[in-house]
Amino acid sequence: MYSPIGQNSTGVLDQGPQKEKNCCCNTFCWIFQILTWGALIASIVLVLTDGIPVIFPVFAVLYIVYLILEFCSPTAKYLCNKSSDLGMYHKMGKLFQTPPEINFHCECYHMVTRIHTSVDKDGHVNTYTTTEKVVTYREIYKLPYYSARDVSGLFYLNCERANIEKKYYIKLELKEEINFADAISLYDYEKEKSEFWKRNRFRDVFFNFWETRTISGMKYHNLIKLVPKEPCMVNFFWFFFFTFFTFGEFYKLYFESVCIYQRFKVRKLVSTRYDLNQPVYQEFVPQIDLISEQYKYEQDYYNYKNDNYDVQLPTQEELEAAKPYQDKVPNYQISSGEGQFQQGVIIDKPGYDFNPNEAPAEFASVSGNVALGQDQISENGAPPPNFGQADFQFSITTNEKTPDSNKENSGAELGYMTPKT
Repeated sequence: MYSPIGQNSTGVLDQGPQKEKNCCCNTFCWIFQILTWGALIASIVLVLTDGIPVIFPVFAVLYIVYLILEFCSPTAKYLCNKSSDLGMYHKMGKLFQTPPEINFHCECYHMVTRIHTSVDKDGHVNTYTTTEKVVTYREIYKLPYYSARDVSGLFYLNCERANIEKKYYIKLELKEEINFADAISLYDYEKEKSEFWKRNRFRDVFFNFWETRTISGMKYHNLIKLVPKEPCMVNFFWFFFFTFFTFGEFYKLYFESVCIYQRFKVRKLVSTRYDLNQPVYQEFVPQIDLISEQYKYEQDYYNYKNDNYDVQLPTQEELEAAKPYQDKVPNYQISSGEGQFQQGVIIDKPGYDFNPNEAPAEFASVSGNVALGQDQISENGAPPPNFGQADFQFSITTNEKTPDSNKENSGAELGYMTPKT
């Protein structure tokens, strides 16, 4: 029935449980689909009996929420990103070649309370207030590093399982995992994040920080077709058709019946000081022997080095300062083939869970949204006077009142800073 391209045997990956986790999304979709049916039936009954569709606005709201849930569901994403098995291997090769990005984001803002007045036709003056968010500064900073290496391990499409279960498609869900390869890289990362906070944290009353780790071009939901002749209804048109007529969940049941689920984690290691592709650094960074039987992927698919990066080997003082981070370095290991794991399996044991909103150590006691007094705000982003001392306190000043509603208060000029090189 199937004629897939050459595969390695199944069971050689340590990718965790191959189970889809979208039960919550499906539950909400079913609930709103049923509620939409009920509101529609009630509206029709009221029109036929009383002639007044008083329930129709409720139906409209439920229908709109139902459509949003359906079109944001994983099924819609799978159908919008369909490819062949051979095409997926090429896409994965590009992901293995793509260096990861680690970005710091911030947004500085304050709240302005505006007082509005209006006069009605009888001469009465009405007053009301609104509170608005005024953003005064944003910055995105791309963390520089020297080298990266893909350590995802063997990638294969589980066509064998699809053949056994007589399925036509594989729903392949991808996820990235980007970590630092050594303690000195974590030290540099924490130092850069601390500098980012120092120059931006005190620009305005409130401060939002978040961090993103991404691989450019990665699509998380991929539908892989395994046969030349596909079932006629597995496309976005039929999904739209059934969803429009409030039968989207029944279409999902059909869609599930022709697919199996598979997940794969694309793992990247990053180093700020060392070339991860040189064996000379084995005592500093984990060296993972790549499996040579991977589908047409040469060695250069896994290596990246930034030749424009001014790399400097760490000093003894920096190595000493980096020692506290040694326990946070992920422990990737290669199986020896003993026990339940086969030869060449990558067993990953991450040493920590990355928190995208975590503050640097010296800011650990400062919430991301702690208010500052106006006298504490620094235009250049420097900490306010006496910050960090025992008697320092933030002035909780969350609102500014502007009684003249006819004058626009736009706040400080919105600023943008380009990442430093």
